[in-house]
Amino acid sequence: MKNLRLIYILILFASCSKVLDQVPEYTIADENFWQTGNDAEAAAVGIYPAAQSLAQQFPLAFDAASDATTALLINYSPFTNHGIPVDNAIVAAYWQNNYTGIGRANDLLKHVPAMKDSLFAPERKQQLLGEAYFLRAYFYFNLVKAYGGVPLVLEPYTSFNADFTAPRSSVDSVFKQIISDLKLAETMLPPTFAAAVSTRGRASQGGAKALLAKAYLSIKDYNAAAAKALEVINSPVYSLVSGSAAYSGMFATSGKNSTESIFEIQYVSASAQSNGLFSFYVPVNGIPAGLQPGSYQVAPTDKIIGAYEEGDIRKSAALAFSTATPALPYVNKYTRLSNGTEPNIIALRLADIMLVRAEALDHLGQTADAIALLNTIRRRAFALPLDAASPHDYPQAAETNLALAIENERFKELAFEGHRFYDLVRTGRAAAVLGITEDQALWPIPLREIGRNPRLEQNHGY
Repeated sequence: MKNLRLIYILILFASCSKVLDQVPEYTIADENFWQTGNDAEAAAVGIYPAAQSLAQQFPLAFDAASDATTALLINYSPFTNHGIPVDNAIVAAYWQNNYTGIGRANDLLKHVPAMKDSLFAPERKQQLLGEAYFLRAYFYFNLVKAYGGVPLVLEPYTSFNADFTAPRSSVDSVFKQIISDLKLAETMLPPTFAAAVSTRGRASQGGAKALLAKAYLSIKDYNAAAAKALEVINSPVYSLVSGSAAYSGMFATSGKNSTESIFEIQYVSASAQSNGLFSFYVPVNGIPAGLQPGSYQVAPTDKIIGAYEEGDIRKSAALAFSTATPALPYVNKYTRLSNGTEPNIIALRLADIMLVRAEALDHLGQTADAIALLNTIRRRAFALPLDAASPHDYPQAAETNLALAIENERFKELAFEGHRFYDLVRTGRAAAVLGITEDQALWPIPLREIGRNPRLEQNHGY
């Protein structure tokens, strides 16, 4: 039994490359595990490395497909060019890594309910179940954004025929499951944990509410999206960071798990858990002392560089320029220190949810409240008081469309955080902005999954 418990502990502390080696057929010996509360705790902790393993797909591949970056080398050029082959390794890894997390969540959801309540500290059993429901929803949200409808696997894998030949469910069915899981998670999870890192780094009640708001927005349930986003905004757990140093600090190794962060994927260093994003974004030469050079495979576009007005504190947080000749622009949100320390990846944060509510309110015709939220984000961007009018408030002379103003604000506020491509797909703007067809809005179902499962149908156009 000790060896089996160690499996989960090793999963938590394995490096990102080790996590990538995990396969969806992951199981543990049921008869020897699930004996103590510590077993259940280890199982819950063991789900999170599946989220860590996604970094080079989300945000990186999704950003390469957006108008915020362009791929310079072959690895990510299929995403920039919107010509992804069905055997693309990145697409296959994203499918596998998300289903790995789903499998681990399913394992916990099957076994923990039958465990004796006396094995757990008060409320801890429910909290562990809530974490599994949240994470399963998170992984399915990732999948439906990339592939559309996917197989809904809600039980642990036990046999090939039963588990690996499930057909694709509809997009509506996947979102229905996501929302169902998040509603359960919301009732089971605490607003905070004893440790601040757990409040931001583990599933929480606020995380469930925030992801629910985004799911509702995706299915155009604007009333529900606005209401759930408001619950997050009104929570005392979260607040916008203020000032240039604090804003940039959210994306630095020294500013992890800020008050603005709702769900933050935790990374440590090159020798422990790492995301390795610096190696794709950072140039080889001309970077500040103390940072590790990268291979510069994905670069910011002129469009995102020119999107920021003078004085916008977000520009220096998102972008930097090498001192080489010519000066090369690069993404500044994921730089690794020369000692190997890395920043986290922020999956959900308050500014995102405020703009979710603004977008939902605009659809509901509640434009004054939508504008108020938009202007709060704008004022923070220029380090101005949030409750007083500023020269940067909407509307301005060049802006006549509130929906586009919110879209553009998300572009700047959430630059390089993986949201832009899906934002454009979700709003039906991908064709106009990116010049892609409806078929190119989805990734192909990985070729190896089609080979494994004859009931899977390929996305149209691939």
